[in-house]
Amino acid sequence: MFHFRTIAIFLAGLIFAQLVEAGQVTSADSKIRIGGTGSAIATMQILAKAFIKSHPGVVVDIVPSLGSGGGIKAMRAGIIDLAISGRALKPAERTEGVSTTEYARTPFVFAVSSHNNASAITTKELVNIYKGETRVWPDGKKLRLVLRPEVESDTDIIKNMSPEMSLAVKSALAREDMIMAITDQDSADNIENIPGAIGTLTLAQIVSERRALKPLILNGLTPSLDAMAEGKYPYFKSMYMASSAKPNPPTQAFIAFVHSPAGRKILEENGQRAMPGK
Repeated sequence: MFHFRTIAIFLAGLIFAQLVEAGQVTSADSKIRIGGTGSAIATMQILAKAFIKSHPGVVVDIVPSLGSGGGIKAMRAGIIDLAISGRALKPAERTEGVSTTEYARTPFVFAVSSHNNASAITTKELVNIYKGETRVWPDGKKLRLVLRPEVESDTDIIKNMSPEMSLAVKSALAREDMIMAITDQDSADNIENIPGAIGTLTLAQIVSERRALKPLILNGLTPSLDAMAEGKYPYFKSMYMASSAKPNPPTQAFIAFVHSPAGRKILEENGQRAMPGK
């Protein structure tokens, strides 16, 4: 995981250096570079498109998925201006000179292809799937489990569902015949394209990327924004923006736009409940 993220950050820096040399990078007063968790990339692109309509002359570059940790490292290194994280910053990342705010929450879901007949699942059934005891769907079709790396926040959320779920996840990660999705986009692609696949995503990614995927009802609970807000659906991801304590003017303006009524509307339309921020 670290290896892939390190390469991504290096490539982002290399591309930026090449643009500077070619004279294609605009001044700091009209440029924003954004990167981080893959589940937020499509939403950031939608927000950026709306933002530049009211901020002519500002250029917003969205760097392909760096992951939460990779985005934070790239921001602290000055490669990007704004990092988007699907988890709270770790103590070592909350250093002096870094400003962060929670801007949205989105349901964390188990998803299948829209062509899959399944519509609901229980934690008990998931335990059996992760343990490898259930390998077919009720209709007899082969079931394929898509895993995320052990260090991913998705994996932490699943483990925290119950002690039995934690043990089942460890069992799945120990098997050699498993499908491993390194990025959020890898996970979505695998669930969408591999027959019988099931894996984890956020509602935000499914909606914003217009994926042919179906969130499963979990333990009788529908993973909707209203259910999450009312505490009826307990599994969600908080989304954070992190920047330097004194970001450049366009970055400040973009952060303000995300928290504005127009930005909040875009978040809601893309599977996220906007948070008040600071």
